[in-house]
Amino acid sequence: MKFCFVPVFFGLLSFLSACHLTQSGPPSLVRQQYTFGGATRCDSTSNTGVDVSVSYMLLKDDTEGARKINDSLHLIAVNSLTGWLDSTTVANNPDAKTNLNKAASLFALDYEAVRKDMGSLSGCWQLETRADTVHSSAKALTVKVETYAYMGGAHPNSSLSFYTFDRKTGRLLTLDDMVEDTTALLGLLEQAFRQQQKIEPNANLEEEGYFLRDGHFFLPDNVGTTRNGLIFYYNPYEIAAYAVGPVQVTIPYEKLNGILREQWL
Repeated sequence: MKFCFVPVFFGLLSFLSACHLTQSGPPSLVRQQYTFGGATRCDSTSNTGVDVSVSYMLLKDDTEGARKINDSLHLIAVNSLTGWLDSTTVANNPDAKTNLNKAASLFALDYEAVRKDMGSLSGCWQLETRADTVHSSAKALTVKVETYAYMGGAHPNSSLSFYTFDRKTGRLLTLDDMVEDTTALLGLLEQAFRQQQKIEPNANLEEEGYFLRDGHFFLPDNVGTTRNGLIFYYNPYEIAAYAVGPVQVTIPYEKLNGILREQWL
């Protein structure tokens, strides 16, 4: 079994509405909930089994863009489970790539295999994913996916990922799609990071205990749009030790003039 953490998932702001809204307004959404109900689900009395819960949103809009976004959101939800499985297991069970129940069942089989090999396990395995929207404009939709996983060990793993979609085409946007000048953005982010973490401008970040790639500051994998600015999120272990926890920096839009492509706001 592969124990590396695959960030996948990721609270919904109040965009829900009983009426069907047009693409230019906030999207109309419906929540999907999956809970594993197999025979090996977690038993609180014996403290054995697996507890799997996946919650995510789908757009109600019946447009090509909405359908493609929904396909992506569903696959992201499934990947929050398959990311914990051995690649060979997934290859031998291709339906697990699109079926939440199949993926959860394989996760439960992994638990039973490890439990058999070790003789016993202390506690249930837990895997919880919740995906929600955090920001919507007339052209783009940003979703966050949060995942919590515990499979024994000193502490659980948690992660957050951002995904921003073009509402018209359903295409997943990259940072280059949203940003004109990533070099200028990097400098601005490092400055904001140092101010937030109370680190002097000329201090060596590695000597301060931060993990850098080749000694250089870097943009995180997770960047998303919010109502107030562009958000940058470093998951535990990405830039600092687990004890530091995640690091989140938001740069207001007014500071991103000439850097951010404004059409995606």
